[in-house]
Amino acid sequence: MKLGKSLIILLLLFSVLGVFTFADSLAVVSAEDNATTLTPNSANIVMGDFSVIVCVTVKNNNNHVEYFKISQTYYQLDPNIQWNIVWTNPEAVKMATNVNPISNGSDNVTTNSTGDLGWKIEAGETKKVEFRLDAVGQGGSLYGYIMPNETTPNTYWPLINDPGLAASWFMPNELEILNPNLKIVSWDGTFSFNIKNINPTGPEVQGIVRAPIVPLDSVLTSSDPAATFIDKSMISADTAAWDVTLLPEEVQHYTYSYHYPKTASGSPTGNGNNNLFPVTAANNTTTVPTPTTGAPYGLLAIAVLVVAAGLGYAKFLR
Repeated sequence: MKLGKSLIILLLLFSVLGVFTFADSLAVVSAEDNATTLTPNSANIVMGDFSVIVCVTVKNNNNHVEYFKISQTYYQLDPNIQWNIVWTNPEAVKMATNVNPISNGSDNVTTNSTGDLGWKIEAGETKKVEFRLDAVGQGGSLYGYIMPNETTPNTYWPLINDPGLAASWFMPNELEILNPNLKIVSWDGTFSFNIKNINPTGPEVQGIVRAPIVPLDSVLTSSDPAATFIDKSMISADTAAWDVTLLPEEVQHYTYSYHYPKTASGSPTGNGNNNLFPVTAANNTTTVPTPTTGAPYGLLAIAVLVVAAGLGYAKFLR
């Protein structure tokens, strides 16, 4: 009996030690992969003039006609970014209902007034469409910088880190979540944006700038200038990052392209098998991210767009 009790005690001790060791190892991984972002008061580098050209191939797996359309609001930044539709190919048609905001004369709201635009897709059809969106207001003519929604107040001295400008992320297969009958065969996006040193005088400014909008489970296919490194701190995201130097009031232009989906090896082909979110929502209905289903959706709602207006800064929080 004493031997049995001793074995039980030893097993319990090893279990507890194992838990603490596992927790410690997680802390080490977190410390290496995710640097702490201290709450900034302002920024010397801001970004704006966001634009994107999307080329997507959609297959209708249903036995009747379906429709899909362009969303003109990007919700993974706060405040949200509104987009104007510049052109579509083939020409999009007006949809039966409208969900996109209609212009009210404000510079911060999309100026499209024709209603939602999209395409018909017949039963069994595979359709390829292309369109360009330009940001208006925040992310457009109103420059700002992106930071995580949760930051840490500075209570450290005498040395602290500067992680630079943060990114935001989205799922390029959200159409499948909304309508499981529509399959995203492939998705390609070419993004562009400008960065600016807002200081009129003084020394040059240096730091890290990340791609402002990044699709998950996608591979970076090109960037100009070439990305300095790929930030992998966000699960299932290859975030392009640049080490930049800007003279007073200098403006620099950046472009980058992503392809969805990617495989575990990172090649831009196949269905992918390392997805943080389901590639086909119909087969994974219990893990579809929504505002009411918890963690998966919450992981994306982490970026804040701090907009620079003249000499002042305004922070918009959810």
